[in-house]
Amino acid sequence: MKPRVVARAAERQALDAKDLKVSAYTKDIVQVGAWAVAIVGGLVAAFMAVAQFRRANDQRREDLRWKQAELAKRCLDEIRGDDLACAAMKMLDWVGLTYEKPGGGKTGAIDHNARRAALRTTNTFFVPDDDSPFIRDAYDALFDRFERLEHFIRIHLITFEDVEPAFLYYVERMAGPEDRSVFAAFLESYGFGLAQSFIGRFRPWKGMQDAGGKMFRAEHGGDDRAA
Repeated sequence: MKPRVVARAAERQALDAKDLKVSAYTKDIVQVGAWAVAIVGGLVAAFMAVAQFRRANDQRREDLRWKQAELAKRCLDEIRGDDLACAAMKMLDWVGLTYEKPGGGKTGAIDHNARRAALRTTNTFFVPDDDSPFIRDAYDALFDRFERLEHFIRIHLITFEDVEPAFLYYVERMAGPEDRSVFAAFLESYGFGLAQSFIGRFRPWKGMQDAGGKMFRAEHGGDDRAA
């Protein structure tokens, strides 16, 4: 074979080898680029999924909060429509009012002393025409409502903050020096445990429980809100 032919063949082989190297290098670059695109795409997709999850959680919390507020309003409307529960709250605020009895007729004028005497837990025999049974029924109705509110708070159907303003003034009256022991004894004696807990959430009550489970006046200071 002539030297010129051999040289040309060798040159072609060298060029082919170079082309192969370039092709392999290009292939590696393309592969790395594909991996990079896949990684970036995965990160973007993951970020978008996390953001969407957070937005969904925020929406669920907002929806839940709206439903809690709506149910709390419905509970308050029901209490305002309960004549006995409303009478119980009025008796905390007013002196000398008369009230319509459920069976017909009216009570006499009821003052704070008559209210306290009616809620006693001993010697609960009452003479005919005594308004004490009406007074007791009124507070039974109110405390039954408190029991329901406390139950709903505990299972997160409503929040305390949505119902607190409606009853803060009345709990302040109940927590007064002449009334606290009366209500504490009534609640304890007649098994209004949930109502005790509900009232105990209000700052003015500052209630605590001793070893026997009875509520007594606590020293002022500190955050007394129930868990």
